[in-house]
Amino acid sequence: MKKNSKEGLERKPSSWYSVIDDTKQQRRKLKGPDVDNQNKSKSSEAWSVISNYIRMNSMNNTMEWLEGTLSRRRSETRVYKYNTRLLEAITDGDTAYMNRMLTMGANVNATCRLNQVSACHIAATINNDALSLLINAGAISLRSDKFGRTPLHIAAWAGHVRHIASLLDFSEALQDKVASKMTPEVLQEIRTSRLTVPEILNRPCELNTLSTVPDAWSDGMEHNCRSVKESLPLFQPGWTALHAASARAQYKCVQLLLAAGADPMKTDLLSRTPIDVVGYDHYSKHKIDPADFKETVRILREAGGKFQNSTTGKVNTPLHTAVDLDSVDAVEEVLDAGATATLWNSHGLTAMHDCVKNRNKDILQLIANYEFGNEDPQVAVVDERDRWGYTVLSAAIKAGWTQGVCVALGAGASVTMKDNKGESPLHLAASQGNLDILQEVLIVSKFNSSLDFLNDKGETALFVAIRHNQIDVVRMLLSAGARIQEETVDRVNVLHVAAEHGHYEILEHLLEYDDHITNEMINEPDVFSYTPLVHAVVNDHPKCVDLLISKGANVRVEVHNVSGINVTTPLHLAASKNHFEISEIIINSDKDTIHAVNSSGLMPLHEACCHGNRNVISLLLHRGADLSGHTGKTKLLPIDVLMNNLSKPTQFIEEIFDTCISSQGRNIQESNCKVKVDYRVLVPDESDWKQMRVIKGLVNTGNRHDQSRLLLHPLVQSFLYLKWKSLLPFFYTILAMHTCFVLALNVYVVSIFFYKDKKREVPGYFLPGIWECILYVTIFLIAIQEIVFIKIKKRRYLLLPETWMKIWAVALALVLPQTVNWKINNGEDWARLIATISLLLSWFEMMFLLSRFPDWGFYVLMFGKVANKVFKILLSFGFLLFGFAICFMIQFRAKVPFEGPWASFVKTMVMMTTEYDYQATINNTATDNADTSSGEFLSLTIFRIIFLTFLILVSIVLMNLIAGVAVNNVNHLEMIGTIKRLEKQVEFITSLEDIVCHKVMKKVLPKKLYRKLSMNQKLKNVIYLMPRESTCSYCKYLPPRIREAIFETAQRQQMEMDEELGSMAFKMKLDQIHNIIVGSEEDESRRADLSESAVTKINEEVDKIRSEVAFIRNFLVVNQPRRRTMSSD
Repeated sequence: MKKNSKEGLERKPSSWYSVIDDTKQQRRKLKGPDVDNQNKSKSSEAWSVISNYIRMNSMNNTMEWLEGTLSRRRSETRVYKYNTRLLEAITDGDTAYMNRMLTMGANVNATCRLNQVSACHIAATINNDALSLLINAGAISLRSDKFGRTPLHIAAWAGHVRHIASLLDFSEALQDKVASKMTPEVLQEIRTSRLTVPEILNRPCELNTLSTVPDAWSDGMEHNCRSVKESLPLFQPGWTALHAASARAQYKCVQLLLAAGADPMKTDLLSRTPIDVVGYDHYSKHKIDPADFKETVRILREAGGKFQNSTTGKVNTPLHTAVDLDSVDAVEEVLDAGATATLWNSHGLTAMHDCVKNRNKDILQLIANYEFGNEDPQVAVVDERDRWGYTVLSAAIKAGWTQGVCVALGAGASVTMKDNKGESPLHLAASQGNLDILQEVLIVSKFNSSLDFLNDKGETALFVAIRHNQIDVVRMLLSAGARIQEETVDRVNVLHVAAEHGHYEILEHLLEYDDHITNEMINEPDVFSYTPLVHAVVNDHPKCVDLLISKGANVRVEVHNVSGINVTTPLHLAASKNHFEISEIIINSDKDTIHAVNSSGLMPLHEACCHGNRNVISLLLHRGADLSGHTGKTKLLPIDVLMNNLSKPTQFIEEIFDTCISSQGRNIQESNCKVKVDYRVLVPDESDWKQMRVIKGLVNTGNRHDQSRLLLHPLVQSFLYLKWKSLLPFFYTILAMHTCFVLALNVYVVSIFFYKDKKREVPGYFLPGIWECILYVTIFLIAIQEIVFIKIKKRRYLLLPETWMKIWAVALALVLPQTVNWKINNGEDWARLIATISLLLSWFEMMFLLSRFPDWGFYVLMFGKVANKVFKILLSFGFLLFGFAICFMIQFRAKVPFEGPWASFVKTMVMMTTEYDYQATINNTATDNADTSSGEFLSLTIFRIIFLTFLILVSIVLMNLIAGVAVNNVNHLEMIGTIKRLEKQVEFITSLEDIVCHKVMKKVLPKKLYRKLSMNQKLKNVIYLMPRESTCSYCKYLPPRIREAIFETAQRQQMEMDEELGSMAFKMKLDQIHNIIVGSEEDESRRADLSESAVTKINEEVDKIRSEVAFIRNFLVVNQPRRRTMSSD
């Protein structure tokens, strides 16, 4: 409307254009060829006169044009309003108001501005006299709108035969006959009355056929154009009125149009004739009567209409529509008209697939057995595929429709045609698990010898049934003769598939099918070296693993990776994937697999620790895995891997240690209670009998995760204590040797220096020569001991401070007798110095040896810890002490006891212990400064100030700081001392064990003695403590603190177990209540369904028998020529 009004404003009156034409002619005269170029001034004067004339005329004409435009717009607005009212009256079916609008000036060709829909278009949709009134009033009834629709298209689509007759300009009498009843006589009259076929009758719909609409035809802005747009249908490009009538099965309109001369073979842009689009509006939710549909097809067929079966693309054909209408007669009529059953609809399905989808047995049987004259005789009609490649048989199998399967097989459907996924109907039947359908398919497969037909994956139907866990199908296939030995391209057999998917019942059935065959197949690897057992392990199917192992599967099979370089075992795979149950099953079948090593030198415990699988780690440790185990290819210990890969590893190991102590379901207070202490986590099962490896490895991991506190666990402490008891004779031997050495050294030094200094005669039992010999013997024995320790422990032993202390003590004692006999100056002083150092070092070593005892070592290590802190504090404040020492030396004028820096420093350190000797020191200072009274006063004042400062800063502050820091937390200090004692104990016991179990000792000592020593030092893996029996030997051996800690741990474990059992019992009760409630509801629903299912099953059995009879009949017909040929031969 805006566009039209704008054009009206721009339109000029005719006088305006006449002035412009006169001006152009005068301009041409001025520029004619007769004008001389030299008269330019005259030309310019003439042009100015003409311009003024044009300007004056233009102004006058513009005023006239504006006045005319305003008056015209007022009249046009009134016309637009009337046109709108006219269109609305037609839409409402109000013919009286429509006549009134026409009388008042509304245009009979009023047009909706949106899609150029005229009044005739709207009137054609309504079954009243509106269209006749418009045509009689002079309306143009042959106009097309924006989408190429004419009123004839719309009248045919709406089924208004009188409107069609009116649009075709029939006489009033003929229109009345058409409207009353369409008899053959009326149709014949229509045929005879036409002279020529109207052009409008076969005019196709063409998009964007816009034409200029006069302003007088337009509607107003207030017209609801959208409602008009939504009320009219959209036709396919190229459709004629006959197409529109056929789409809705308006058979009366079809008859009328054909009688009027419509072309039944006129095609649209998709090359479809009217018969190709019969019932097309069924897919636009329009309800079509099957009888009307059949009649429409019949009329078009008799008029010469033919199906364009070469149509490409996915379109809904009349055959699909007839199938959807569930009309056998309609389908038969369409087939008789020449329709093909191979075309796809918009969903990619043929008409037969639609039958399967809708479960139309009769229609499917009709189409499948229809005699198509133009089809390939080598391919059955039912073997046509849909967009997914499914044949009718495959589609029926997927839908689980037994009757459809029987119909397809009876029509000669192939059981070996593959879909787009490479699956045949036989494979689909095996995957679906419908035994009735499978039975039908197997009958044909046996005839065709296609029971072991392969899909694109190289699998038979047996493989597919196994993969989909169809145990009944597997039994049926095997009983029908399917080969169990078949393999795919990747050398995968049926046992691989069953184990991979964890189908226990199928795997059991296959293993029991034929023992001779399955024994050969059970350990067969595929192309990736995976046996059925490995597949079950990798995919976590414990029941299948247990079954395969019981049937003879090899648990030590070598599994290669893709490159074939790395080799591992099933237990390694289970440990890496945290498959707890599978790991337990494999270990139960072969315990030695715990120590199996893969190509990388890793054991299953390494794999479990690398992946942080706590459950499997706990299982392996309780079954004898070695936390300190390593092989020649790798020196990496599992305990190191565990500490580096697990979160909170110390807490995890502590929980494992807790589980090793149990009261076996009894309370500690019971009289017959036995507390089991299992040391198998700590004691590896090795042939060399070394039992300290795990604890030593634990100590060597450091203390980054506070793992040193694990030594305080009752399990570890009791083990160390018992191990210490077993090695106590060896320790006593070492202690006796060192005691003899210390005794000989002390007696020798006393015999040399004491009696000499006292100038007494040496007694006979203190003769230096005798004790010198004894000293050399003990030095020789200790030297042998140290050589053995260094040989076994090597570098680690040389890094210990105690080792060097012992070496220096022995070395100085060795050279002491030689220095005593020196004849040089100060030789005696050197001898005394060597003797003094050697004596101190030997007694220090004696102290360290005594610290090995569990009850004494604690105090020695606490002493060392306190001494370490004190030394650190003294080093921090050493500069302060040295400053006071220099001040005292200067103040006392370098006299005793401050005669030098060193003497002054020593005296200052002594003063720290509150040994001040204050009065004597003041008197000495006063005597030294007695020259003048003023000097005495000044010197005493300065000394008192310095002394007071020393007293406050050193004696009070520093000494209290040392005492407070050294023993600030006694409990913590006690714990640290205990840990250090245990670490030293572990180190010493490990050294003794290494010596006893070393191969040198085995070679040197007699076999019986060596075996006795080894057996004495080896502990039992499991011990039992009886809290209420005084005869328990282990209760006597263990100290009370360790024994009580074990009982407390056992009691805590029992309480946790009781709580867990209580929660499990409560959960089981809830499950039972739930099952009872749900089970009662299921029983009621099952009873209601029994009656319905029984009737359905009987009907299916009857249909099955009928289809089998049809199949046999068809088979006999097909093979009859062959039998005749054979008989003639």
